[in-house]
Amino acid sequence: MRKLILFTFTVLLPAIVVGISNYVAFPDAFLMASLMLLTTVGVAGVFTYLSGDATANVRRYCIVADIVICLILCLNLGAHWLLAREVSAARQGVEERHSEEDREELRRSAEAERQFALKKADLDLQKEERRRLKLLPVDHRRSTLATPKVEPTKAPLIAPMSLLHPGVTVEQATRLTPEQVRQSWWWKLTALAFAECFASVLAGSLLAVAWEWDRDHDEVPDRLQVPRGPDLGK
Repeated sequence: MRKLILFTFTVLLPAIVVGISNYVAFPDAFLMASLMLLTTVGVAGVFTYLSGDATANVRRYCIVADIVICLILCLNLGAHWLLAREVSAARQGVEERHSEEDREELRRSAEAERQFALKKADLDLQKEERRRLKLLPVDHRRSTLATPKVEPTKAPLIAPMSLLHPGVTVEQATRLTPEQVRQSWWWKLTALAFAECFASVLAGSLLAVAWEWDRDHDEVPDRLQVPRGPDLGK
């Protein structure tokens, strides 16, 4: 029971976490990745449960092989956790970029409406000025026309986003999308998955060749022991 509990928390649960991550990140390769994980779990289970009835040399080999396989599984688990974290950050960055683009669009729309209102007010002022000049006497109208016109005040232009929010735009421009993050991680996860499965298959194959039983735990392989016949007495 203690071995089962330890095996569940050290091998089975990490393999399940990696399998879930594979399903979320690479659903098309989920079946193949799951079978590779099942291979790792099965070989580790053999090393854990059957090595107790093997010879001392085989037990030591099982311990070393189990440590190597679990080490690669730990690296694979950590890589999948980093992938999930970076995908989450990339998704949040995309949402922030979309929100910032929406705010920028609203600012541009507001500025366009303000510019239109200023131009309309300037045209209305010019129309009112022309109408007022028509009502004045000719001499007064000439003196008014000779007065230098004051240029209408131009509305200030909105500064570019890179000047208003330099930190936001520069940081968001360098962020990757979730698809780009997965693309950048696929070869690392593939290498770890191959290393994990290949190590399990190779270690299991070597164990199948070198396995020796010692079920009575007398430090002598069972194949070298002579079967005892029935005790017929003296």
